Amino acid sequence: MKKIPILLFIIAFFAVGNCKKEKDDNTPLLAALLFLANQIKVNTVSELVNESNDDYAKNDWGLIESSKLESWVSNWPANKPSHISGKLIILQTDAANRYDSGAKNAYVKANEANGVYVYLLDDYQTGGTTNFRFNQTRDTGLVKNSVRYQANGAYVDEWLKAFGINLNTDLVVFAVGTTTTLINGSSTGGSVGDYDTAGNKATYAGGVQDIARGIYWLRYWGADIKHLALVNGNLYKNFSGSLTVNSRSTIPNNNGGFSVKHLRVDNTALTLGLENVIEIAKSNSSANVIGLTSKQLIVDARPTAQFNRTATGSWGAAGEYITTAYGSSGAPSNDATGQAKKYVLFEGNIKGAVTFPWANLLGSSANGFKFLSKGEIKTLFANAGYTAGTTIVSQCRTNFEAQVNGFASLNILGYPTAFYDGSLVEWTSLSAGHPVSALNKIAADSPFRTDTTAVSVFSYNTDNSRIQAAEIDTTATTTRKFIEEDKAYKQ
Repeated sequence: MKKIPILLFIIAFFAVGNCKKEKDDNTPLLAALLFLANQIKVNTVSELVNESNDDYAKNDWGLIESSKLESWVSNWPANKPSHISGKLIILQTDAANRYDSGAKNAYVKANEANGVYVYLLDDYQTGGTTNFRFNQTRDTGLVKNSVRYQANGAYVDEWLKAFGINLNTDLVVFAVGTTTTLINGSSTGGSVGDYDTAGNKATYAGGVQDIARGIYWLRYWGADIKHLALVNGNLYKNFSGSLTVNSRSTIPNNNGGFSVKHLRVDNTALTLGLENVIEIAKSNSSANVIGLTSKQLIVDARPTAQFNRTATGSWGAAGEYITTAYGSSGAPSNDATGQAKKYVLFEGNIKGAVTFPWANLLGSSANGFKFLSKGEIKTLFANAGYTAGTTIVSQCRTNFEAQVNGFASLNILGYPTAFYDGSLVEWTSLSAGHPVSALNKIAADSPFRTDTTAVSVFSYNTDNSRIQAAEIDTTATTTRKFIEEDKAYKQ
């Protein structure tokens, strides 16, 4: 934005200096200068890194501790970061006392008179949309009407308006309210030990996936990380400041006309289309992808058992399915709901990917599933094969688990990071060699085919009554249509 006054000065200089010339003589120059003044800076992933302080308590954006949020809430005008001139807007996933009303109250205490506003994420509801988590069905050119990707420009502007957010002036803080249905043995009669296990952490710490995706979504649309923060650990275990019983701010549905179009940067390098990930897999993670560094490391955020799963069979057999398709969620189960789920065409992983379970980045329920220390996280990435200058490519089944890994690499360690938004529900739909021919929706010679050893480690699921593939346009020439649409939204 600082370039515009300079360009206007140049325009004025040339206009005055050439006043004796015919009017038409200046038109191309003025048009060119005005064009430059309106340009959008296209950032690479290396330009979007944000390294945390070793002591998270010293951060004013990115990953912050509850103690920092408490200081802001207690006196926002006096304690707000120097670069913030607007409001503090806190967005909770749920109430901090959702499952245990005896220990905490529900919400961080709002103080609108002092510029502190508190909402639930689910306060945003439009057109029948509930439980909105920053994604929607998009058309990639290849995949349509099925897989969900990050929501488009109209959604982001409507969402920002709903919560009264101006990303040029305000600080947006995302927080998980609570932990689980088994806090202190409430709800189902269990105990802390029942859920504080490696296996169950993936269920009960899931809220951090949602809020990390919120950070990713807003950064993709141009937000400066200095206007975004994620509270480390849930409020139930960590927030010792003032919490109200049940009141929160009223949705204003007004942000003074702010739009992401006002953010004159293009951060879409954060998101990779299918074709980009295919190139990475084919090139032994040395692909030439615009916006990325010359080396890549694909990290798969799913549990290692899912990553290694290549033996498959019919439901109930030793090799029962484990990766649910785009229309279902969660892992297989033997109840009626579980048996109604649909599964992907093949199990396995992207060639060259390494297993990196997202839950390994978090502590236990005792501290509200806080991120490990910066040093511990750095060791985990080093053990996964990370070397300096490599771009982390974070993926999972639907790009929610991957948000925890990507947040840690990008906003704690400061490593170049991109996300494969379609992830495996997209990747595993592009089969040409499935033994059930009716399930093959792509040509054998298609550049977008993924069921080959050149790009995947895999084996087919074979019960065609239980399998669901994404909807495919076989005439597609691109998998980046939605990304290009998002780029055009700001023009």
